[in-house]
Amino acid sequence: MAADREILIADDNETNLWLLREQLSQWTQSVVLASDGRDAWNLLERRRFDLIFLDMNMPFLSGFDLIGRLRSNSGPNCRTPAVAVTAHAQDSQRVQALAAGFNDYLVKPIRLARLQEIVSRWHLQPAGGAEYYAQQLLRKTQENRQLSHNLMGKLFAELPAQLADIERHIGDLASRQAWEVVHKLHGTFCFFDFGDCLAVTEKLEQALLTNQLEQAGLHFGTLKQKSAWLLDNQAAVLQSLATKAMDG
Repeated sequence: MAADREILIADDNETNLWLLREQLSQWTQSVVLASDGRDAWNLLERRRFDLIFLDMNMPFLSGFDLIGRLRSNSGPNCRTPAVAVTAHAQDSQRVQALAAGFNDYLVKPIRLARLQEIVSRWHLQPAGGAEYYAQQLLRKTQENRQLSHNLMGKLFAELPAQLADIERHIGDLASRQAWEVVHKLHGTFCFFDFGDCLAVTEKLEQALLTNQLEQAGLHFGTLKQKSAWLLDNQAAVLQSLATKAMDG
């Protein structure tokens, strides 16, 4: 993980804050702590983070309160990946958290292997190849092999034209038109849960919104690299979808 990745942890339990910060320290030293929901909201309103961990039960504003505010406004963290942290392991709680707008779910006591899985997914260490993309999409479609195959096929069919449109608009200094295409692609990656692609499209969106075309060009270069890998490995991804679905 890049050293400049910033993480917010919000929890009213000082021990829990310290433990999670220590666990995350092997990936980044840029960890900001909030001791309750109100402190967390003040930080989230004015500072952009790359990943957010929110305890579900905090004074003033709970994790559910915070995610509701985040996803309903246009602030700097409206699309930032957010992880619900809770002591409850019931599947109904996980479903409720994901439906509310959280991207992931972490149960206390926190296992390092589970934390590493979340960090890898959302903090954009290199994705694990064809199996990674297959696993992410199958998880979102609840192991529906045919639906996953169709969705991936649609992405493969549309991606080259989308990339060409983005490149043309950036070359024409048409930030708004480029943003519209990127925004649609970001929505696709968001549904597919492709953490590495999600982050680069989000950064590209932000650069285009603020008309930082030089930065947009750099982020677009990264997006093209990731897209080229996907397009060059279509058969492997589709085969992995079929294999994983049958194994499940």
